[in-house]
Amino acid sequence: MNSKLLLYIFIISGMLSASCQNYLDTVPEDKVTPESFLTGAEQANTLLNGVYNQLYYDSPDKMVPYVYDNMSDNSFNSHSWDPAPQFASGTQTGDSDFTLVKWKYNFRGISRANSLLKGLAGADAIANSDKAKISAEARFLRAYYYFDLVCFYGEVPILDEQTILNNPERGKLDAVLSFINNDLDYAIDQLPVALGGERASKGAALMLKLRVAEWMNKPELVISLAQQIQKLGYQLYSNYFELFQPAGIEQKDNPEIIFKINYAKDLQSSEVSKIFGNWNNFTPTLQMVDSYYTTNGYPIRDIRTTDGAFVAGDPSYNKDRPFDNRDPRLQLSIVVPGSEFRLDGQGWYQAHYIPANWDVATSFTVRKFVDPYLKTLTNETTDRIVMRYAEVLLAWAEAENQLHGPTAQVYELLDRVRSRVGMVKVSQAMPNISQAVMTEVIRNERRVELFAEGRRWFDIRRWKIAETVMVDALGYDKSKLSWYSDGNITTYWQYIPIVVDRRSFNPNRDYLWPIPNEELNANPNIKQNSGY
Repeated sequence: MNSKLLLYIFIISGMLSASCQNYLDTVPEDKVTPESFLTGAEQANTLLNGVYNQLYYDSPDKMVPYVYDNMSDNSFNSHSWDPAPQFASGTQTGDSDFTLVKWKYNFRGISRANSLLKGLAGADAIANSDKAKISAEARFLRAYYYFDLVCFYGEVPILDEQTILNNPERGKLDAVLSFINNDLDYAIDQLPVALGGERASKGAALMLKLRVAEWMNKPELVISLAQQIQKLGYQLYSNYFELFQPAGIEQKDNPEIIFKINYAKDLQSSEVSKIFGNWNNFTPTLQMVDSYYTTNGYPIRDIRTTDGAFVAGDPSYNKDRPFDNRDPRLQLSIVVPGSEFRLDGQGWYQAHYIPANWDVATSFTVRKFVDPYLKTLTNETTDRIVMRYAEVLLAWAEAENQLHGPTAQVYELLDRVRSRVGMVKVSQAMPNISQAVMTEVIRNERRVELFAEGRRWFDIRRWKIAETVMVDALGYDKSKLSWYSDGNITTYWQYIPIVVDRRSFNPNRDYLWPIPNEELNANPNIKQNSGY
C-alpha cells in the first residue's frame, strides 16, 4: 500500500487521541480542529486520514473484518482472552469488551467525519473540487461506520455536522438507513473510479450501497448496483490463492479489490499471518469444511433446506478420505489433516499436517491470507480486504434468483466465480434446479468463496437463519490424528467428530448486540436492546 498515506493516518491519529470519553460528540475537544487547522487541501486530507484511522482497531484479536467469522458457524477461537467466542456462545453483555470497542470506534469515526465536514464548509482557501472529493470520502466513511452500527446495534442516534448534542435518542431504523444512503449517493456522484481499494472510490461507495440494499431486502436495487459496479472495470483476479497473498492484495490496481484496510512495513502491521497461521486464532469448524462441495458439484451429504427443498449428496464422497475430490477452494483456504503445511519464514514445514502436534481445537487451520514466507510476524504489510468483486457477482445472483428464480443469468454469475478455481460449473452439475435449491446453492457458494472474510456473520442474520446454524461447533478429535499413513484409516489416524464449542443463539435477542453499559450510563435517553 501507500506507506506515506498510512504514516499520515497514524500521525493524525496521535494528534486526535486526546478526545473526551463521550463517543457521541460531533466536535471532539482536541488540540487540532478543522476550524484552526484547515488552511488548505493538504491539511484537510490529513484530517481525513484521521477519519480513516478508525478502521484500525486497537488489538490484533479484533482483526476486523475477519474476526466476525469466529462469531459465526465458520470458525472458532479456543483462546480465552479472545473477545469473539462469547458472541458465538450467546454470553455477550453490555460490559463485553468488543461491545464497547465497536461502538466507540464507529462513533469516533463519525465524530471526526462530522468535524471535518463542518470545517470544510467554511474553508474558503480550499478549491471546490478538492472540497467535493474530501467531503465525498468523509461521507463514505461516515456511511460505512453508521452501517456497521446498524448491523450490530440496530437503531442508533443520527449525528451530522450540524447536530447539537443533548443526550440524543436512537434514530428510527428507516431514518438511519436513509441518512446512510444520502451520504452514499453523494459519494457515488463525487468519488473517482479507482481499482485496488486503497481509498474510498466510486466502486466502494456503490458496493456499500449494495450491502445496505441487501440488508433492506431490495433485490431490484442490488441488481442495479451490481451492474453499475461491473461497468467500472472490476473483474475477478485470475488466481484465487494469490489474491489473498501479498502479490495479490498489495497489487495497486488489483481489479477485484474494491476496498481494503491498508498496512505498511515499520508503520502498522496487519498481523494476519500471525493470527491465522501462528496463533491459530481461527480454527475452521467441521461444519465449514463440510460445506465445500465435491469436484462433481454436489454437497457431501443430502441437504434438506429450511423450506423443504432437497439437495442430493454426492454418492462418491468417501468419509474415510474426506478431503479427496473436493472443491479446490477447500485446500486453497484451509489446512486439512494430512495436507502440506508451511510457514517457511518461521522455519515450519510439514509435508503432511499432523493436528495432534498443533494448538488447533478443530484439527483445521487457515491457509487463506497466511504468507508462508513472512519472517517477522509483527511487521506484516498484508492489507485486509473489506470488499471485492466476487461478492458483487454472488449478491447479483442471489437477487436475480430471489426475483426470477434460477435464470440463465444466475447460472452465468455463479459459473464465473467457480470457473476461476476450475470447479465444475453449477450449470453443468445442477441444471434445471428449483428456486429453493438454487437459494441453498448460492448461500453455500457465498460461504465457501468468502470464507474467513467476515461476511458469514452478516449473511446468517439478514437471512434469519442464525438460530438454525449456530449450533455446537464441531471439529475432529486431534488426538486421533497423530500419525499419517498416506491418509489411510489406522489406529493413529481417524476422523472422529467432537464438540469443540457449546453454542447458543436466542432469536429474540442475539440478532443485535447489546448497547454498551458505559453509553447507557452516560446517556439516559438511550435504551438497551431487547433481552439484555
